[in-house]
Amino acid sequence: MSKHRQEKVAHEIMRMLSMALIEDVTLTDVRVSADLSIASVRYLCPKDVDRNEVAIGLEKVRPYLRSLIGDRLELRRVPNINFYYDDAYEKGAEMSQLLARLRAEGQMG
Repeated sequence: MSKHRQEKVAHEIMRMLSMALIEDVTLTDVRVSADLSIASVRYLCPKDVDRNEVAIGLEKVRPYLRSLIGDRLELRRVPNINFYYDDAYEKGAEMSQLLARLRAEGQMG
């Protein structure tokens, strides 16, 4: 499968899922496997929202989301959707705080 096709399918899946999901969930990335059988979806939710509840909710609506993708995209098979919480932003914020603390303590130039 061409890389262009993978990216196009990933973009369409992200667009569809973004419209279908609740506003407390923000999609950050969608990647589709070369054979288009798996869609890996990364998401964020606000700190005041329970991540575990969001994960459970996403698992519950997974069949509906797959059917939505199947109805709208012309694919031989509908990709399985795997959801992953995207902690890159949190890790980046932690790193920034650590660097700021080190600068304040004079341990960095």
